[in-house]
Amino acid sequence: MIRRLPVTVAAVFWLFITAVYVLQIWWLSHLPGEHMDLRMAFAWQTPYFLLWFPITIAVWWITEQWIPDSPGAWARIAARHVPLFVIAAAVHLVATVACVAALGQLHEAFTTAVVNQMRGRLHLELLVYTAIAGTGAALMLHERFLDRQIAAAKLEAELAAARLDALRRQLQPHFLFNSLHSIASLARAGDTAGVVRLIAGFSDLLRRLLEQGDRQLPLNEELQLVERYLEIQRVRFADRLQTHIDLDPAVACARVPLLVVQPLVENALRHGLGPRVEPGSLIVRARREGQWTRIDVEDNGRGLPLGWTRDGAEGTGLRNLASRLVAEFGSAWSLDVAPRREGGVVATVRVPFEPSTRPEPLEPGPAEIREPRKPSKSAERDEPARSAP
Repeated sequence: MIRRLPVTVAAVFWLFITAVYVLQIWWLSHLPGEHMDLRMAFAWQTPYFLLWFPITIAVWWITEQWIPDSPGAWARIAARHVPLFVIAAAVHLVATVACVAALGQLHEAFTTAVVNQMRGRLHLELLVYTAIAGTGAALMLHERFLDRQIAAAKLEAELAAARLDALRRQLQPHFLFNSLHSIASLARAGDTAGVVRLIAGFSDLLRRLLEQGDRQLPLNEELQLVERYLEIQRVRFADRLQTHIDLDPAVACARVPLLVVQPLVENALRHGLGPRVEPGSLIVRARREGQWTRIDVEDNGRGLPLGWTRDGAEGTGLRNLASRLVAEFGSAWSLDVAPRREGGVVATVRVPFEPSTRPEPLEPGPAEIREPRKPSKSAERDEPARSAP
């Protein structure tokens, strides 16, 4: 279907051409030695060009599907245009003569005038019709190109969303299995109270994950999930773990991908603090840095292995997180893992700052460093992970 804009452009074009010819006739009539019947000239030229507008729209409407889709289709399309040209030229010239007669400027027989117009203007009719048909084909090709671009953009967005969902489904079992491993460790150690506390925290965290349908959420809600996860880990680590969450109110409602902090926290616990016998600390900081939301996860654990790189890491946590950030933000993100000057590791992720449009929930204040709990029997038996972060 021909869109409104080309129709408007066609109307403006033929009005402009009519005005140019009328001004040209008026200018010629004022040249020295020129004698011209302006009323007759205007009566012939004005309808002739104005009547091309409805014919233009009709030709575009009839031929909108006449687009050659193969090299051999050009001859077939050209053959279709021949009878259409004959009909369009005949209708145009007959209508022009009829308008002239209606204006009282026809001084010969109607049929004779039509035949004379065909003899004198048939070449011009062919030239104008070719321009109209070519312009219509170009417009339809352009519309098809735009439609394909829109369809490709939608498909790309759908593929990105599907990829994000797949990565998210891959991440959640990884996190859930690790939590179940912690429960199993306490059960084998005979710590019934610890198992009960851990299962309660685990069920609450699982319920929150299942209720979260969006791929993004406010940062304070993300850190609430991290706090639930840390509660589970405190049961496992007992007196060996101290945690602190420092949330800048300026980024409390900044939108971040779901489970963007938890993999960093899990890596710090599993690879940094897990192998240690002595107590360790984990700090999560979130603040705004210009147009970025910056999140740091620090630990004072054993640090990075010699020669470690993120691309060469064996685990899935950081690789999955990087893939999700690429799918979500393209190149507008950063993920850095570096040694900490005081010992341990600091992992930093930056994403574009974007305020959440969801109703603001109660903002959690910074979590205080937890007092050591009574050690459980599993603290001494928890096996350290062997792989690098």
